[in-house]
Amino acid sequence: MSKKQIDIYRTGIYLRLSQGDEDIDGLEKKESNSISNQKLLLEGFIDAHDDLKLVDIFIDDGYSGSNFERPEFHRMMTSMKAGNLDCIIVKDLSRLARERIGADELIQKTFKKYNVRFIAISEGYDSLTASSSETHTIIPFKNLLNEQYNGDTSMKVRTSQGILRRNGLFIGAFAPYGYQKAEDNKNHLVLDPYAAGVVQGIFAKKLSGMSASGIAKILNKNCVLAPSEYKAKCGEKYSTSFKGAGQSKWSAQTVSRILKNVVYIGTLAQGKRTTVSHKVKKEIAVPECDWVVVENAHEAIISRMDFDAVQVLMSRDTIAVAGKNESYMYAGILYCGDCGSSMVHRKESYKGREYINYICSNYNRNGKDACSRHCIREEDLNQIVLGELQGYINSMCDCEKVLAHLDELNVNYDEAVAHDKEIVALKQELTKCSAFKASLYQDLRDEIISKEQFTRYREEFSAKERELEQAIREQETIIRDIYENGIAVAKDLEQFREGLVIGNLDRVALVSFIDRILIYDDFRVEIVFKYRQEMEKVARLFDVANEKNAEPVYTMVDGLPVLELKEAV
Repeated sequence: MSKKQIDIYRTGIYLRLSQGDEDIDGLEKKESNSISNQKLLLEGFIDAHDDLKLVDIFIDDGYSGSNFERPEFHRMMTSMKAGNLDCIIVKDLSRLARERIGADELIQKTFKKYNVRFIAISEGYDSLTASSSETHTIIPFKNLLNEQYNGDTSMKVRTSQGILRRNGLFIGAFAPYGYQKAEDNKNHLVLDPYAAGVVQGIFAKKLSGMSASGIAKILNKNCVLAPSEYKAKCGEKYSTSFKGAGQSKWSAQTVSRILKNVVYIGTLAQGKRTTVSHKVKKEIAVPECDWVVVENAHEAIISRMDFDAVQVLMSRDTIAVAGKNESYMYAGILYCGDCGSSMVHRKESYKGREYINYICSNYNRNGKDACSRHCIREEDLNQIVLGELQGYINSMCDCEKVLAHLDELNVNYDEAVAHDKEIVALKQELTKCSAFKASLYQDLRDEIISKEQFTRYREEFSAKERELEQAIREQETIIRDIYENGIAVAKDLEQFREGLVIGNLDRVALVSFIDRILIYDDFRVEIVFKYRQEMEKVARLFDVANEKNAEPVYTMVDGLPVLELKEAV
């Protein structure tokens, strides 16, 4: 279509600013590209030209130019196709788009088709007066440069975000429920006292045996705002794909997401999702092994001990008592020692008295051909568990006191790792495995083994090496955690001990210290305690101290240290 001169051009100005147009540290926008400056520039240009009349302003603030999924851009195109615009003006070509093919299509075909004049001020381009060379050669080249710039900017942003993540800085748009962004550093999370209290209550209710749906019901009954509603009330422009019609309420899914989120123990796990490219904005999941995880990035709301206990409970079947929100005290903890099935709760009467018994669920469902009854009375079980748990917590308290003397005994982390018997044995096994793997090459050259055998054996030894290396890392992590946090993180062991002395056996104590209880057919009860491995490590730490001629401060009972508190010479 040929160029057409119009006396007065009904003009629309298009303004755009995206995250990519901000300073790379994300702290403030570049003033030259700000929406207000674009608007002043374009309005001034119109005022200086008598043939231009401003009829509409289209602003996409916070939208990328790498695609055309922008609300105000779509409104502008609709207005243009309806015949309401004769001219469109932008500050520069990159404001219209940073996608070369789409930008060329607009300038060379679409605007011409609807007889719309297009002006890009910074490039000095006006389709009314531009030559064919400008339209078909120079402008496409500049659009190509804009597209390249967009790719470079995208890479810089990704690199910058990666650095922030690895440094333990938060880069999400909205702080997780329970936290808020620090006023002086939006990349650091600080506690939101009210919401943090709600989170603590959720974990406490779960530890006490309450189901996720039961917790949600109580929160809704108490008129506690759901996370999305709370954020909106606090003035945040928060949106979520989990939000339904009307006001959001607490649900079992919302509660479960909170209970599983490591952010509440001070850990940031970021980079879980990414886009295909700067052109394709579709999000894809990132494998968990590639997430950026940083511990102690901010203040924890929940202790690691409570968090770990909750994860175990959520991975097990803890069905609530009929008509109640709570499960039985031993739910998710009590198992048949022979078939591994959970034990179920049964009320039975004998001589006019009601008793609570636990029996094997496999036997209960399938009869004696599947398993035997494995019956144990709850009051007998309580007595056994109470005594064993009291003794275990006493040992743990001793271990905590023993750990307090490590500095005096001059046993540092590197020495503890170097002398730990498990780590030493694992490293010896790793050395052997690596030697066997290396010998395969000579065996292949000597034709002792075939190429197929060589490949199979090499893969087997490589897999074994990886297993041993992972086991060594896990043992080293246990020792590091002992040095940094002790054994029972952020728990008042004395408070538990006092409660158990007076017979106060409750579910919180059970899930905090016991992994599982096994009931055998011969009436044996086996209690698998948590932190047993850590407590045995404490004993080995003092083996290292004794090797350095330090005076022993403990005696060993059942593989665990019992404190004597002798003065070191």
